[in-house]
Amino acid sequence: VRSVAGDNQPLYVIDGVPMLNSTSEQAYSAIGGTANAGNRDGGDGISNLNPEDVESISILKGAPAAALYGSQAANGVILITTKKGNTVGRRDIHFSTGLTFEKAFSLPEMQNSYGVSDVTDSWGEKENLTVYDNLGDFFRTGLTSITSVSVNSGNDKLQTYFSYANTTGRGILNENKLSKHNINLRETAVLFNSRLKLDGNVNVMKQTVKNKPVSGGFYMNPLVGLYRFPRGEGLSYYKENYERYDEDRKLNTQNWHTFTEDFEQNPYWIQNRIQSKDARIRLLLSLSANLKVTDWLTLQARGNLDHSADKLRQKFYASTATALCGMNGRYIEMDYQETQMYGDVMAMVKKQLNDFTLDVAIGGSINDRTTNSTRIDSKNASLKYANVFNLANIVMSSSASIDQKIDAHYQLQSVFATAQIGYKEGVFLDLTARNDWSSTLAYTKYEKKGFFYPSVGVSFLPDKWVKMPEWVSFSKLRGAYSIVGNGVPPFITYPVSYVTAGGEILASDAAPFAEMKPEMTHSVELGMEWKFLQHRLGLNLTYYR
Repeated sequence: VRSVAGDNQPLYVIDGVPMLNSTSEQAYSAIGGTANAGNRDGGDGISNLNPEDVESISILKGAPAAALYGSQAANGVILITTKKGNTVGRRDIHFSTGLTFEKAFSLPEMQNSYGVSDVTDSWGEKENLTVYDNLGDFFRTGLTSITSVSVNSGNDKLQTYFSYANTTGRGILNENKLSKHNINLRETAVLFNSRLKLDGNVNVMKQTVKNKPVSGGFYMNPLVGLYRFPRGEGLSYYKENYERYDEDRKLNTQNWHTFTEDFEQNPYWIQNRIQSKDARIRLLLSLSANLKVTDWLTLQARGNLDHSADKLRQKFYASTATALCGMNGRYIEMDYQETQMYGDVMAMVKKQLNDFTLDVAIGGSINDRTTNSTRIDSKNASLKYANVFNLANIVMSSSASIDQKIDAHYQLQSVFATAQIGYKEGVFLDLTARNDWSSTLAYTKYEKKGFFYPSVGVSFLPDKWVKMPEWVSFSKLRGAYSIVGNGVPPFITYPVSYVTAGGEILASDAAPFAEMKPEMTHSVELGMEWKFLQHRLGLNLTYYR
């Protein structure tokens, strides 16, 4: 982890433009994630792409990554190039379908020597137990099906690529289902004797996940009850009878062999009576223009709009563990929207001066991000009427929760430059410099001046200077020193108030940090790369500090 924010994710760049890879929620708590509702994995952005649209993937790390994309690239950059139309004047249609089968992996080994202890637990007296495969019976074989069709056509001036993909799946846990649709349209053009290149792309994704499994933690996790169930006892009864009718309450309630531990519940109750539906719509629009002004000067402009909208509806039926749920149940509605607008302009110079080569790029970029989110959660405040799941039925007391972010706005403005000087194609000096202005550093001295970070690197190709054996195809030694700057999480320099479910306005209990400084990560990289046997075999060693 390189940041106090705990982020170690790389930056994903699609056809030269950064994409959102954030999530509406991540698993992080031993007792059950946000508001103790069970650890949810909100998913990432890169999983929204159709893998059939990907042409190639490469990795950019170290100083070049930081220079071009700033603090977002502190953990490296994964460059993804997508497919585009052909230039040979024909129409190609490609159809593919595939099935993936999934099985539960690395299940714990259970003992079968010690029976029930204190009625509810294992590790009692040693005895000859009947062996039940409760774990194996709980999981099923998962299945994922991806069907994709694409059409590409074009000529030497205009190219078109269109694709549609449908993904359906069922998880290894019952009631877990996935449905996803991807539509992609890419238009490219090469005009004015190849001096002007245009590239436009539209990508739309719609995904629905029912009953997404929790990611670890104790509460709302079916594995807790499954693993703790006494050895020598069969679980089939509680599978078929995970609920029973309560005459006093006039409704079905959870049936389990013990309620002495509030974090342990019938795993089949969790599967069937803690229900959720996640829906996501993702829209990516991008446009780029590349103009070759002279043989040595090229101008480039790029921009994109990346919008994602997530919805969660989650139901907890009455008699779910009352440590985290009201007597009449619990209901959650969450809506999360995030929009990123990115743009950059660059001037690139490429010159040959006798034995020297010079590659220079100078540019500026702006990254503007807006987040809107609303989470309404009955929590322990319960519902007015049991198992009626809508907002009007939530008891709006101080025990309930309303959490909103209205137009939470973040912006990063940058100027940058890179230069590579080469000598006889065997020695290269790389220099980068970047200055960022981050809105998260408002009300500090860095609001106006921003923060500057440079890097320097040297690479040497021994095979260009010393005759190598025929079986050595390529050799490279490299070293670099870099500084990568980063802003701070939002609202640290200017805390904001919030409103409770009961309507009370609470001021932040944190003082503003007007002396906050940007993070600065200093790193040293040493490495070597070798290729052998006509590039069939490679060795790449890197030391980081």
